[in-house]
Amino acid sequence: MMSFDALLSISGMLVCFVGLVHVIIAYRRTTQSAEPDPERVRRFIESAPPIPDHLLYSPRDQSNERRNSRTQEDEAEEETHKDH
Repeated sequence: MMSFDALLSISGMLVCFVGLVHVIIAYRRTTQSAEPDPERVRRFIESAPPIPDHLLYSPRDQSNERRNSRTQEDEAEEETHKDH
């Protein structure tokens, strides 16, 4: 006869396996029903408020713009110093 520890381990693994199968089945059902309705998406986009300017760009984009403007200013200053 099996020891109590072996029986407990085997039953725990079976419960986990049944739970995994249950989660997979539930996930497949939810992804099938989640197809977007083009008409609802269009109405949602039309009813959305305008996006504020400070949210249109990420901080990385803004830092790149600042860096580019600084390099252009530096180049302009160098050219004026060369003329003198």
